Amino acid sequence: MLSGIGLQSREKSYSHKIDICFFWLIFSLFALCLASPSYAVQAYSSVQSVQTQRQKESLGKDVWRLKIYEAAIVRGDKVLLGEIAEPLGAISPEKWHELAKKELWDSPPVLGKAYKISKANLKNALQSALGMYADSCLLPNSLVLQKGGEIVREDKLRQMAVQYLTPQMNKLAGRSELTDFRLPPYIFVSSRSQELVLEKTVVEPGRIALRFAIQEIDGKVLQRFTGTAFLNVWADTPVTAKPLAKGDTLYQQDIAYKSVNLAYERADLWDGKGGPWQVIRPMGAGEPISTTDLKPLSAIKKGDKVTLVYKKSGIHLSVLVEAMEDGALGDTILVRNLDSKKQIYGKVQDQNTLLAK
Repeated sequence: MLSGIGLQSREKSYSHKIDICFFWLIFSLFALCLASPSYAVQAYSSVQSVQTQRQKESLGKDVWRLKIYEAAIVRGDKVLLGEIAEPLGAISPEKWHELAKKELWDSPPVLGKAYKISKANLKNALQSALGMYADSCLLPNSLVLQKGGEIVREDKLRQMAVQYLTPQMNKLAGRSELTDFRLPPYIFVSSRSQELVLEKTVVEPGRIALRFAIQEIDGKVLQRFTGTAFLNVWADTPVTAKPLAKGDTLYQQDIAYKSVNLAYERADLWDGKGGPWQVIRPMGAGEPISTTDLKPLSAIKKGDKVTLVYKKSGIHLSVLVEAMEDGALGDTILVRNLDSKKQIYGKVQDQNTLLAK
């Protein structure tokens, strides 16, 4: 219990420590104004003049900014500017080397534990540590720091996803493309004994679910993070070459091929094989053909006069019947004896024959 209280105390102390220098600077300026107002005004004017001149120089031909990361790893006892920022624009390597070594504030007290600094506190701390250079910093909404460990940023997560998914994409028919990644901006790994892995997932056209996991050396999962990517797959797919009515026979001349994105099509697209077929719904020209749009072409149609054969125990009889419904090869349909008017079921053998059930 005491150790928990001590840890909370250190975390609270760290979250406010970065403001101390800023508040002390304000206090000193206030005291100077009370002691000698005229001198304070002159000093302030001088500082403003120098700052304005330096800002004009930095915004001249050598415009540059410092982008503060939204998350970073620190190594030493002090947070260095080079650990939390990257230069943008025309800053000289010498100038950035000088600024990167600038100590800002104390590092987080606990190894492998993340600490969050608000934008307001970050701004105050940078102004206290950097002075006029703080105005050149582009700030995130917050900064998360971890002492020790590693940070895996979004671009690396994307590389992991592409490396994992590509072999499986190559097994799909057609041309594949990954787009619209939605990934965590970063993931902290606390120690070298831990590993960030991408867990197995189903790879098919459309939105793919991604799960990143931090594993201990023994394989135990400590934490998971989710993301997604969109997989486009273009493939040559059978489509109707002309409008078809319900019940029409699907002939070869009725079929064309068009490259379609399978991510936006039904999963049961017809592969162009088998048959003969007939369509079971009206279809417009250019529509991709699904397996659910087709049924085997009827060998016998309702109203056809066909032969029903009865075979059993050496007895072989045949009788003329009328089909009461359509039937493809192998279907069992209802027929009616033309003489007795009795109805019976028969299995379609060919276009002219059924076997009595």
